[in-house]
Amino acid sequence: MGRANERLAVFEAERDHLFAVAYRMLGSASEAEDALQEAFLRFAEHEAEVGSARAFLTTIVVRLCLDQLKSARARRETYVGPWLPEPLLSKQPPERGPDARTELVESLSMAFLVLLERLSPLERAAFLLREVFEQPFAEIATTLGTTEVAIRQLVARARVHIDEQRPRYDASEQKKQELLRAFVVACATADPQALGDVLAADVVAHSDGGGKVRSALKPIYGRDNVVRFLLGVGRKQPRTGAWEFAWVNGEPGISLRGEAGVELALTLSVVDGAIAQVWMVSNPDKLVYASRPLRTP
Repeated sequence: MGRANERLAVFEAERDHLFAVAYRMLGSASEAEDALQEAFLRFAEHEAEVGSARAFLTTIVVRLCLDQLKSARARRETYVGPWLPEPLLSKQPPERGPDARTELVESLSMAFLVLLERLSPLERAAFLLREVFEQPFAEIATTLGTTEVAIRQLVARARVHIDEQRPRYDASEQKKQELLRAFVVACATADPQALGDVLAADVVAHSDGGGKVRSALKPIYGRDNVVRFLLGVGRKQPRTGAWEFAWVNGEPGISLRGEAGVELALTLSVVDGAIAQVWMVSNPDKLVYASRPLRTP
């Protein structure tokens, strides 16, 4: 019993780190939790001592996520409409103090997680472990069961893909919140001029209903089209829940909370002082985890 409690204590000490890795690998909070549960079972059953519990557990979690991504990719090919990650909601912003790593915060955003979908599973794992979690190349090679040279090549290829379309984070938190509030007021008052004023000319709106609720089946491009889409959604789908300001994947956002939980989560990407992308998730299957009390990974 003592050994079991000791293993549990070690695992719980690493839980936040393991969830952070699994969520970024999978883009799904519920699937990340499943991976952690399976990782704990394997860790608890492991007889031999391990040198580094974090390295050992991270290896288990990453390998489970790689297996999960194989089936997830097949499901996403037949997904109805744009696929977006499961949103993570919190009442507090992520830590951005002098000791907080920018890469860890930025890699949580919707824009970055969608960009990661363009990588192969091995590229995604190698890139995240090296660039976001700063693991040594040799340790990543052990985790992925390959050579250090191969890991360097995977990371280099992934970095090229990411850098080609990496989101630009040039707005202050104050500016993001100002734009969000202006956006919410414009939508609430159905003011097309005010809404257009906060949107970039080439803004893109992404709406994920998963075929469960009405949403756009393709991204909406351009200021005028996005204005019509957002105001049309408000007219055609009036909602009766309570709107709440929240942090959605580490960025300012809003959520709609009904009796059964969160019904919609929305966040924005800001570039050059204007809203460049709108991210809306209303698929109820993706909002179960968001309806629970959360800690931002």
